[in-house]
Amino acid sequence: MKRNTLICFIQMILCYALTGAAQNFSDDMQLVGGDDNTVTVTVKAVAPKKKDAERLAVQSAFNCLMHSGVNGIKGGMPILSEAKKDYDYRLFNENRYIVYIIGKPETVSTKKIANNQQATVRLTINLAAFKADLKRNKQIFSPAWADAKAREATSALNPTIVVVPYTDSSDGYSFEAMRTRIENNPIERYAVERVAEAFQNNGFKTRDFIAQLQNSKNRSMLREGAQSDVGTMMVQELPGDIVVTVGISAQSQGSTTRVSVDTRAVEKQTAGRLATKTFESGYYHTVDTAFLVREAIKKIEKDFFAQLNKSFEQIISKGREVQLDINLSETISDWDFEQDAPSTGDFFKDALDEWLRANAFHGVYDMSMSTDKYINVSINIPLWNAEKNRSYTLSNFGSDLRRFFKKHLGDDYKANITAMGQSMTVVIE
Repeated sequence: MKRNTLICFIQMILCYALTGAAQNFSDDMQLVGGDDNTVTVTVKAVAPKKKDAERLAVQSAFNCLMHSGVNGIKGGMPILSEAKKDYDYRLFNENRYIVYIIGKPETVSTKKIANNQQATVRLTINLAAFKADLKRNKQIFSPAWADAKAREATSALNPTIVVVPYTDSSDGYSFEAMRTRIENNPIERYAVERVAEAFQNNGFKTRDFIAQLQNSKNRSMLREGAQSDVGTMMVQELPGDIVVTVGISAQSQGSTTRVSVDTRAVEKQTAGRLATKTFESGYYHTVDTAFLVREAIKKIEKDFFAQLNKSFEQIISKGREVQLDINLSETISDWDFEQDAPSTGDFFKDALDEWLRANAFHGVYDMSMSTDKYINVSINIPLWNAEKNRSYTLSNFGSDLRRFFKKHLGDDYKANITAMGQSMTVVIE
């Protein structure tokens, strides 16, 4: 009994020793080549014995990929955003990493350093299979490595949904007209509230546009006397990123009635259609419109939200579209966009074209509509800055744009940028 206890104790010590040794991983790793499926690297590691140094070098390659990152792969970002010790322990101490090595690791060189041995090892890793194992074990990928199709698109974009009633030319298209409409039509207000509730139940963040308008009026009273303009007022009253329009209509068939609820989701600034669907209550022997609206909204299928999520996923994979309107102020008569930039001397339109090319996601941009005093630009920007391992927002893009104008215009001219979601108006003064 005592002998068995002693053996267990020795095994425990060895286990802790191995775990401790595994923490001394090397970050001295160089990329040789590879793609999304395989990667070949060379790694240097030091240990008391040659075989230990070789084994540590191989293990360090996996640790580097997971937790440190490798220059030349995904901007040097690690695969995982956080370490989980239980997975690392099983990977290294149970030698699970071996199955993801293609061929046999090659010892390129060894040399003695003090009382230790340094080994340089070259190996090829089945990256696709290794990432699949990380995914199976529910490891948390860093955004630079995350599969866009597998992301929660609503979390990535974090859009604000505002649900509004349908209006036509007889009502007007302002948000004030929308408020008037639902105040005069309680059933339409009920429909708007129920659809907003359906969005909330499916994980979307919503905003009450009526409350937003009232808050805007209250803020206007508090801002009385402050400097303002039309552009500022428009920004202040924007209610959300995605506008969902809800319209209701009733159809009769004999003594029965049904209600149709039409829903249409668009991006606020670009008017890009994201999802469109009509839901019907079915025919009932009733004139209770609220009941029929409720029955129709119950039939809002998951595929409507799936369609919306798919649209968001496309934005993640293709980038967020931004519209730029670049104008010259009426006060400028001595310079235009068909001339050299005042500060750098570069032809301005060529400089802008190069900047757009460098900053467009996957190179998607268009500035074909332009004159000497006006330039219209459509550009896709990324949601994530892989190089800096952080999100890339519309504010970040606006700041980068300001730096471009500052560089090329210098102190003689100033670019005033009014940002309204995904639409930016630039006036050079």
